[in-house]
Amino acid sequence: MNRDNFIFHRYSIKTRLTVFYGLTTMLLLLITTLFFYLTTLHILHHANQQFLSDEIRILQKVLRNQPENLLTLRQKVIDSSYMEPDSEYRYYVRILDEQHHVLLQTPFFNNALGEAVFLNQPEKLPQKQIIHWRSSTHPFVLMQAKSHACHAEKTVFVQVALDITYQQHVLNYYGKWLVLTLFSILFLAIGIGYWIASRATRTLKRLTKTAKDITVSSLHQRIDPDRWPKELHSLGLAFNGMLARIENAVTHLTQFSADLAHELRTPVNNLMGETEIVLSRTHTIEEYREVLFSHLEELQRLSQIIENILFLARTENPRLDIKKEPVSVKNEITLIAEFYQAMMDEKNMHFSLEGDATLRVNVIMFQRLLSNILSNAIKYTPEGGTIQFTVKTEDDLVEITLQDNGIGISPPHLPNLFNRFYRVDSARARKAGGVGLGLSIVKSIVELHQGMISMTSELDKGTRVVIVLPVDKLK
Repeated sequence: MNRDNFIFHRYSIKTRLTVFYGLTTMLLLLITTLFFYLTTLHILHHANQQFLSDEIRILQKVLRNQPENLLTLRQKVIDSSYMEPDSEYRYYVRILDEQHHVLLQTPFFNNALGEAVFLNQPEKLPQKQIIHWRSSTHPFVLMQAKSHACHAEKTVFVQVALDITYQQHVLNYYGKWLVLTLFSILFLAIGIGYWIASRATRTLKRLTKTAKDITVSSLHQRIDPDRWPKELHSLGLAFNGMLARIENAVTHLTQFSADLAHELRTPVNNLMGETEIVLSRTHTIEEYREVLFSHLEELQRLSQIIENILFLARTENPRLDIKKEPVSVKNEITLIAEFYQAMMDEKNMHFSLEGDATLRVNVIMFQRLLSNILSNAIKYTPEGGTIQFTVKTEDDLVEITLQDNGIGISPPHLPNLFNRFYRVDSARARKAGGVGLGLSIVKSIVELHQGMISMTSELDKGTRVVIVLPVDKLK
């Protein structure tokens, strides 16, 4: 993680939400404030330009239509535009001839404008364009235009100056209040953002408290995601799903530990009991040999349990990379059937195999899978029974079916057959040499190859095992 990300992630969600909310609000307010301020400037500029243009147009009209009527011209230039020096709205008018001689002007014109830029060289200035100029005390907007007097060939310059001091005061006042309002709303937005962020993260706090309160003995607790915001609803469902998986794993582990302890206790107790009896008195060599043979059987049973548990642990490792190679399902079933042929002949059983397919599998695991389901069928099928394998391919799936006409299994036991150490009849299974891990191993191998397995059975009619493995996914 780089330094920027570290600095960013070190702060809480609440702080980040507050900062983002405050910055966003400030940006929007700044844009809005600048927009209104610039709009106001534009409106004032347009109004000033319109005012000056109107004044010049009126004066030009008087000069063209009534050039001899000095009374009207004087009234427009002097009487109408003249105001008290301390008035807030003041504008000044002056009319010059071509030699820059003043024909008429507003009183106090020179005092107010002094050395204004257009006073001395009016012919070099643009016509009817607003010019901003500031004297030593006041700001002005200026405009000039040429005019021709009717029945005369001489040209005059009409000049108008508007004092915008009051406008500047209003704009300054407006700007100060805008800045004050901007920062006031910003601080208010930060406060509101902090309050909103606090309420938004309240759900996460409840989730944190729930997670802290959950222990091994309270894994049944769940949260109610329906009361959460929509954005966190999926998080609530995922959290509940995680709790369910953990609870199921812990329950499974607890049951597995209890079953394992039970399975190990029996051979260990047998070993301890026989050993204590042997040590209690002197025995013959034949008696010692019988005890050793009995010990060997129990040790073999312990070794089988340990081997099966280690195999299950390896197959359930999600990072396990198994080596696969293409095999003929028919050839593998035939090979396993030949291994168990003597047992089937002893019980006078009929074995058949139909169909074939090619799969990419781990050969050793696949052979163990076939061996486990076939040995179970042989064990629990009476003499003269039949065992049939059927292999067929459909939609890139290979279906391997084993059907026997054995003693069958009652419906209540079917959902638990693939659980570790589960046996329908413990005494019968132990007599047959089983430890209740065969079908668990089969299920693990099938899942490791991304397949599915199911089992159906009826008492006194037989059992059907169906294994479905994908073809393309194993390439």
